[in-house]
Amino acid sequence: MKGFFKALLWTGLVLGLLAAFAGFHLWQQVASGPGISISINGQDLDLQGLSAAPWMSGMLGLMVTAMVLCIVLPLVLMLGLGLPLLLVGLVLAGVLLSLFSFGALLFSPLLLLGLLLWWLLRRA
Repeated sequence: MKGFFKALLWTGLVLGLLAAFAGFHLWQQVASGPGISISINGQDLDLQGLSAAPWMSGMLGLMVTAMVLCIVLPLVLMLGLGLPLLLVGLVLAGVLLSLFSFGALLFSPLLLLGLLLWWLLRRA
């Protein structure tokens, strides 16, 4: 089991580095294109001014990748997997509780009789 989690960790780290590498090169391709412009809320983003310092775009790619790996991915896993599993578990626990409560109410005379017989036979 320990080896499985180690392999899972390494796989996640390799995929994170691959995503950072791909994001960095994608940003470089977008920034180097002469006819490409990015418009955010009606304002154009100056891509040629951003490519003046290539290390800044690399840092930007690393920051975005770190934010995605540290904030977005855990939130997606918690809300996408954890919350539905928690809701299903709560529903199943409620159903089991109602079944056990109904069974205890239905069989309480028999349980009381069995307890009384066990107590009497134990003393003899």
